[in-house]
Amino acid sequence: MDNVKCLDGKDYFEEDTIPVTVMTAEHRSASKQYHTHLFYEFVYIDQGFSTHYFNRSTMLLTPGDVFGIRPGDIHGYTYPKDTVLFNCIFDVSVIENELERLRKLPGTGQILDDNKPSVWHRIHLDPIKRKQAHDCLLDMILERKEKAAGWELRLKNLLIDFLVIFSRSFIKNDDDKEHSEYMYVKYMYKALSMIEKNFCDPVTVDDIAESTGLSSDYFSRMFKQFTGLTPMEYIKNVRMAKAVDLLLIPSVSVAEAAHKVGFEDPGYFARQFKNSLGISPSRYKRENSI
Repeated sequence: MDNVKCLDGKDYFEEDTIPVTVMTAEHRSASKQYHTHLFYEFVYIDQGFSTHYFNRSTMLLTPGDVFGIRPGDIHGYTYPKDTVLFNCIFDVSVIENELERLRKLPGTGQILDDNKPSVWHRIHLDPIKRKQAHDCLLDMILERKEKAAGWELRLKNLLIDFLVIFSRSFIKNDDDKEHSEYMYVKYMYKALSMIEKNFCDPVTVDDIAESTGLSSDYFSRMFKQFTGLTPMEYIKNVRMAKAVDLLLIPSVSVAEAAHKVGFEDPGYFARQFKNSLGISPSRYKRENSI
């Protein structure tokens, strides 16, 4: 891709200090500036939502999501909506003494092991893990800012803590959610799975609620608490994210993309696409086709 920028650590790591930095960022406007970098990055979504491009695939991010990017991966936030996030970036040298053990951790190891293929691991944290991750990242920011005695040692330990939180959440995402401390989590994963499999169909809130075994009203309240969106808002944004992928393919027309993501009327699809992403699907296709 011609518009990919490669970032090194010069603008992020202070000279002669430990190469670990945590920053907060706000993304509120559309951008097609994808980038790659020479360091590792873990991102935690604190507020808002965004479509995110990763190695030729686009997906939706919501509050509580965390994911890792290794050097060489191409990614970018294409159409954010009031998105506030934490960027935790580091050079692998800072964890070289623990690297082999970290590479054995599920989820985390897949990202840190360059001998394995690069894959997309997006983990949605439960409320307990969200607080742990959020507090850990804030502590990392504070340590670098204040530089009190032993700050580099503690910063390294906090980074390892964060990577362990990621791994444990990865395991928990794969486990049977029957044992979650927050019982509604298992229902939300059922709902998200149902939406992912049926987003192109005329799915209603009642349909999704029925698949979880909950009443529609109760399910809707829980879903909004879990994702920050109503069920129909979430479905709409999933469809838009899938449409973005389809429009990158030269042989797929706007009408075909609309049909494949569940819109019978291409005109209505175009209006919804522009309303969500701030650009018409035809213009997006012209400017971004592979």
